[in-house]
Amino acid sequence: MLTTRHRRRLRILTYNILLGGEGREERIARVLERAGADVIALQEVTNVAAVRRLASRLGMRILIGKPSDTSKLNVALLSRRRVLRWHNYQHPRRMLRGHLECEIETGSPVMPRLRIHCLHLAARFFERANGEARRMREMRSVLHDIHRLTQTPHVIIGDFNALAPDDTVAAIRFFKRMAELRRAGLVVRGADGSMGPVQRRGRSDRALEHGWLAAGIDPHLDVGVPRLPSIVGPATAVIPRLPVTDRVLGALLARWSVQHLLDLGYTDCYRRMHKRDHGYTVATWMPAARVDYVFADAAVAPRLQGCDVIGSHAFSDPDVATASDHYPVVADFNL
Repeated sequence: MLTTRHRRRLRILTYNILLGGEGREERIARVLERAGADVIALQEVTNVAAVRRLASRLGMRILIGKPSDTSKLNVALLSRRRVLRWHNYQHPRRMLRGHLECEIETGSPVMPRLRIHCLHLAARFFERANGEARRMREMRSVLHDIHRLTQTPHVIIGDFNALAPDDTVAAIRFFKRMAELRRAGLVVRGADGSMGPVQRRGRSDRALEHGWLAAGIDPHLDVGVPRLPSIVGPATAVIPRLPVTDRVLGALLARWSVQHLLDLGYTDCYRRMHKRDHGYTVATWMPAARVDYVFADAAVAPRLQGCDVIGSHAFSDPDVATASDHYPVVADFNL
């Protein structure tokens, strides 16, 4: 039975585990065990059986949200608190993934119920502004689902694949890193003309694994190396590597979806607690952007006590750098 003190604190965590966490299940489990969250939102749950085992190990109930498209990129919610109701919303032709929502019993007389909305917005970075337009359509679908519900206090969490309006992006460092991988033969031109990670010759490709390790990247994370337009390689050779360059490149990126939530009165929990820190959540092998968020509505935001990226100086972890290509984000609320 939870003590009054533990019932008062509610810890919520969001984590993209990268294509089901294949080959990294034990590391992911250790990261989550140490985090001690009451509610966990997971993205890219391709192996449902593995996540069910994880939930059993953590002593949590599991809810699975199937995607709106034909992929196997499910989302999931794990909860230690009693689940009062839950629903997975699918929006074919408007969303790629799903929108998984659950209402939990907090154990607090002040705020006895809380809704958690877990989502995973489309990446589609090669579509540039069209990719952000897609994310805006998805966000509007999620907000439509939320507005149809009763006015229960709620949070919106997950991998947004989107940038906050004032966040910086380590573009030059990232492109330099991609150029290093290209020179090492780990990133190559594909049949579609884009640049991406070299394909494995078999399930266990020792030479390729040694190549990734020599580049400082765990071989299990190669599937998280993004595919980029082939023009990126030559372009990075002539772009000046100055502090102002990141600001200029960052200003070219559309940032509508996160701004839309802020305009509606939602609080970006990490930015509320950390005014100046970058808070980068991707990629663990080259931190360059913040795309994973916890947003609180006007009823929940005043109860925010802390929000950190697991893997930062404030919240270190020995396994998180090789457990996924994303760092988890954790938020604490005093209910």
